[in-house]
Amino acid sequence: MSDNRFPKDNRLRREADFSRVYEEGRRDSGGYFVFYLLRKEETKPRIGIVTPKYVGKAVTRNKIKRIIRESFRKNKEKFEGYDLIVKPKEKVNELSNSVLAEKFLSDYPSQ
Repeated sequence: MSDNRFPKDNRLRREADFSRVYEEGRRDSGGYFVFYLLRKEETKPRIGIVTPKYVGKAVTRNKIKRIIRESFRKNKEKFEGYDLIVKPKEKVNELSNSVLAEKFLSDYPSQ
């Protein structure tokens, strides 16, 4: 049975964590998302989600974050061994919830 929780150790929380991923990691851009990836020794993946104001108002940005977080939680094995930061592009507003989750997974760079 898979672990359906989203504990704190699956999240990038400190500014130092975000800075390390931005500075030492690599940037990869898909159609709807920009990914910053940092390979690490530990296999437990961690995610940070950055939603700029150009994506929409607070309600829209929070909805996008919830969908990304849920998609990450359900597919943790795809992200093992990485710290990643996800930044949606402006055109992500055009997508429905289910398509948004699909595009998040399809835009993720294959390793």
